[in-house]
Amino acid sequence: MNFIKISLLLITLIVLSLPGAAIAQQADLSPLGFKFGINKKEARKVIDSNGKRIVEDQKDSKDMRVILMQGVIVSLPIDADGKDVMTELEFYDKKLFSTSLVFAAADDAEKTELETDFDKYFTAKYGEPVERDSMMYFTTTTWHIPDIMLILHTNKKNNTVQVEYKYKPGHQARFEDELDYKRGTIKTDPATQMFLEGDYSKPTGYDEQYGIK
Repeated sequence: MNFIKISLLLITLIVLSLPGAAIAQQADLSPLGFKFGINKKEARKVIDSNGKRIVEDQKDSKDMRVILMQGVIVSLPIDADGKDVMTELEFYDKKLFSTSLVFAAADDAEKTELETDFDKYFTAKYGEPVERDSMMYFTTTTWHIPDIMLILHTNKKNNTVQVEYKYKPGHQARFEDELDYKRGTIKTDPATQMFLEGDYSKPTGYDEQYGIK
């Protein structure tokens, strides 16, 4: 019996020492102090317990809600003293699936400093990003870590820098729901369907008269 226990212990230690296991242990599902999957009520308790205030609480759609909180409740990996920063919480289907740091830089120099410092830190910690992209005023840099997409967004026009932690299972659920909707496999009430199709104000015979299919 003792031999079996010792063997199992050795196997466990070997597994935990493997690179994949080490990475899995490092996965933090509360990177900004809010655990993915919590609801709005639970998030408010975290905000209140840390003496912070909600700047904005907006429902974007039936399933989406965004809360902006003043400041941060965790230590940041870069020097952000004196910086204008808020924490953004995104909920889908009443569950937290994305948390972000949103910096409003004073000027382009401060924006560039924030972007460079975060990029260097994340690359040193997680390796080279899997994607870098830019379009017009926007740039995005993405790292994949266990269960999380880490995205560094910058906007050159308004000098904002956003560090977003997106929970992969929650993001996947949202993506699949949107895909089902586009496929028409999610039923909507008639009024909503009419609005989405643009038929709510069309008189009878309108499509036929103007050759709309």
